[in-house]
Amino acid sequence: MTSHPRTITLTRRGMTLVEMLVATTCTLILMGAIAQVFGAFGNAVSDSRSMIELDNRLRTVSWRLRNDLSGATARTLPPLEVEAGEGYLEIIEGPRNDARDRSGASLLVADLVGDIDDVLLFTTRNTETPYLGRYDNDPFNPSVTKTMESQLAEVSWFLRPTPDVNGVPTYTLFRRQLLVAGYIGFAPFYNDTFPNAVVFDAAVGYPANPSGHLPANDYSAFSSWGGFFDCFDLSVKRTDARFPPVLLLPNTLADLTRRENRFMHNNAGFVDAPVDGFLPFAPGLAEPTFVFPDAASYQGTTPPPGLVFTGAGPHPRFGEDMILTNVLAFDIRVFDPAAPVKVQNDVAVVPIDPGFDTAGVVVANGAYVDLGWGGGPVSATLAGSPHAPRFADLGDPRSGLRPPTRAAGACTFDTWSTHYESNGFNDDVVLGDTITDQAADGLDNDTRDSSGAVIPANGFIDDRAEMETAPPYSAALRGIEVRLRCYEPSSRQVRQVTIRHSFVPR
Repeated sequence: MTSHPRTITLTRRGMTLVEMLVATTCTLILMGAIAQVFGAFGNAVSDSRSMIELDNRLRTVSWRLRNDLSGATARTLPPLEVEAGEGYLEIIEGPRNDARDRSGASLLVADLVGDIDDVLLFTTRNTETPYLGRYDNDPFNPSVTKTMESQLAEVSWFLRPTPDVNGVPTYTLFRRQLLVAGYIGFAPFYNDTFPNAVVFDAAVGYPANPSGHLPANDYSAFSSWGGFFDCFDLSVKRTDARFPPVLLLPNTLADLTRRENRFMHNNAGFVDAPVDGFLPFAPGLAEPTFVFPDAASYQGTTPPPGLVFTGAGPHPRFGEDMILTNVLAFDIRVFDPAAPVKVQNDVAVVPIDPGFDTAGVVVANGAYVDLGWGGGPVSATLAGSPHAPRFADLGDPRSGLRPPTRAAGACTFDTWSTHYESNGFNDDVVLGDTITDQAADGLDNDTRDSSGAVIPANGFIDDRAEMETAPPYSAALRGIEVRLRCYEPSSRQVRQVTIRHSFVPR
């Protein structure tokens, strides 16, 4: 009988230390990879959500601007008659654009920070949803907010610098809305005669002159336009400061046809002087003047009182007029049917695009461009040429709004007013002309050129050559394009929307 030795089998019940370390390392690597995947997925979701929110905000602002423009009351056929009561439309084109900086130097490549010094002001009507605004006629009870509504409003769209905190210069888009109502019927605008019986205590509720009781519509009751607009979202004009007391009267559309009655155009209140039509947007202020927001020089510049809500007044209105933040461009362009279009690298470029100067031949005409895109003298439109550019020059010098150079000031399109030709003042006295309102006197008068030299009468009575003033641009404005560019800081992405509006009657 054969005997077999006993076989003993040893079974391990664990892992060696080396195996455990290897397994732990693999597990950590796998967990790190999963964390990275989820982190990337989370960042993508967060960025996507941020961009969706930005798109929604841009869509909302675009709708608001389109809605305002669709109700524009003024025909863009300057000059307008005051008697027609159409209101106005004004476009201010600052020195900067996508092709040139504020100094006029050409930009070889496109900059994310684009045209940021344009301003759009006009009157608009909404018959479906009336405009709503503050009307604080109870200074003894400032905690109670009262409102009024109107189908008409004066709106202003413009940018102001945002304090530079992260190295990216951005801007805030503001929309100021002032209700247009020629008759109010409530204190302090009591009735057509504005009796002095309507008084309030200047020490309560209003940033006021400490002299005490004043007529409620007396401008001296407010320390500045900011003090008034802190209490009233109402479009008003000042009576002549040379004949006190200075009163604030509600504007009508006819009043707003005149430049001197518009928002932030006339702080001094000289409404019966030969400079009626020449008041620019805000540099006529006695307080810190409006300056164009520049990417460097004017970053953080304090706006003049009343331009935006800063929270300095007694009412917490800070930010009510802010409509969009982190803006990189608010570019307002006008349609010029004669503007040249070139091609560079299979891309169409227009005069205000980078690379236009070095592009090839002109392949088409008609584009949305900046006012004064040519930067030269008054174009041949004054001579009646149908093929000349409409908005290439810097504007008619008789408007008083023509800048000396493209880089030295703003070009302005304004629907203007014919009342300057029959207002009883010699508006072109600076040219050495001693005749008053010669375009409305029924005579064929001699005229003068910009140097003061006499131009003999041409045989036509009260013709265009005899006009004392003229709109900056007399050509009809057929349409505008607004490019709004915005920066999303968390994802560092940029979005741009383009709004186009036609003024051609349908």
